Amino acid sequence: MYELKDILKDEQTLKKIIFQALFELQGKVDDSHICIQKTYNNIITVRNGLTEYIEFSDDIFFSITVYLNNRKGTVTSTDISINSLKRTINSAIEIAKLTSPDYNSGLPKFNLFSYEALDLDLFHLSILDLKDGVKLARLTEKYALNFDKRIINTEGSCFSSSIKITAFGNTKGIVQTYKSSEYSLSVCTISQERHSKKKERDYYYSISRKFNDLKSPKYIGNKCSERSLMRLNSHKISTQKLSVIFISDISSEIFDCLAQAIQGDKVYKKSTFLLNSLQKVIFPVWLNIFENPHIKRGLYSAPFDNEGTLTKPRFIVKNGVLQTWLLNSYSARKLNLQNTGHAGGIYNWIFLQKNNIALEFLLQKMNFGLVITDFMGDGFNLVNGDFSRGASGYLIENGTFKHAISEITVSGNLKEIYKNIVCMSNDYDRRKSIQSGSILISEINISGM
Repeated sequence: MYELKDILKDEQTLKKIIFQALFELQGKVDDSHICIQKTYNNIITVRNGLTEYIEFSDDIFFSITVYLNNRKGTVTSTDISINSLKRTINSAIEIAKLTSPDYNSGLPKFNLFSYEALDLDLFHLSILDLKDGVKLARLTEKYALNFDKRIINTEGSCFSSSIKITAFGNTKGIVQTYKSSEYSLSVCTISQERHSKKKERDYYYSISRKFNDLKSPKYIGNKCSERSLMRLNSHKISTQKLSVIFISDISSEIFDCLAQAIQGDKVYKKSTFLLNSLQKVIFPVWLNIFENPHIKRGLYSAPFDNEGTLTKPRFIVKNGVLQTWLLNSYSARKLNLQNTGHAGGIYNWIFLQKNNIALEFLLQKMNFGLVITDFMGDGFNLVNGDFSRGASGYLIENGTFKHAISEITVSGNLKEIYKNIVCMSNDYDRRKSIQSGSILISEINISGM
């Protein structure tokens, strides 16, 4: 769907634009950094065996930040023509002149002699054409529909492919580019019992840097239908405190709250419930979170962040102890700490543990409680750590599935929830930046009838 020669040509064009912008900035500002991202997207959606739509997009995003007399100006654009480039630069300079001085502003510190962006094997161009994409989506939907007679319909199956070129440059003399690819295949099914009016739905997807690493259409279709069927005949339960398992599909959301709470800007603004928690125990001592931005073909790998700072592997949590804040150049200066290269988000969070525990072990260990498969809504208070989300899942008795449950709320304070994590299974979800397994929590508040 994309020609390699065109992608390589565009990469060189973006590099030339970076050099042109840096040339235009000479003598006008103290420092500056520029980022350009060009993305090619192709989305194919099939429903009931028919092609619903095919979408192509060719997007570009251009951002320039200038520093002038300790003042900062940032402008973004989607037009990278020479005239637009000059207007964008002038606009950024004018904005900088109107802002108040801030002595924490400025480019990150760079060691130009050791600066080398790693090749992380993120780019894998597929030779698929449109017909192949349509065939994949149709086949995935077919497997989903044929899985069981109670699968009565689908909300469609989708195949998408994306190629991104990232170009970065600054006035310190650094200019870098890299390419990445991403492929995904998904389906959503609707299930219904023969003599019931109530319908249920569920969704499943596979995503990878390399097309051949995607799960098969049969696996995705069957998995989606299986999940949809397990939702049938759901019951309500009374308000109580129970042990719960958050399956790996959603357990990352508990740790995403951690990622938000340790962002540098939340720390210097004192707007996080973990404000005084650095180098303190916040999890059980067996829990370790290791961030590795350099996993080959990793979905959340990157050689440098949005400011050009080289990324580094590091422990986020070690033996239950919080090891670091997530800092960009500005928050690092505000806190008088070292920049961690987190301008733009987190990378691959991996959970390291000695015990290789299967999900079945968690079910047996819990014996009686709930398996939570879905969260609904947004109920996280960053300042005090209160957590409250609508949820659904299954009731477990004697370590086995009893029936589906729905219309409940799961709530508690994250400081307590974190400490009540008993163990984690080995079904790590590699599709996300936070690659957690299912987690067993000894007790949490369940609000029901």
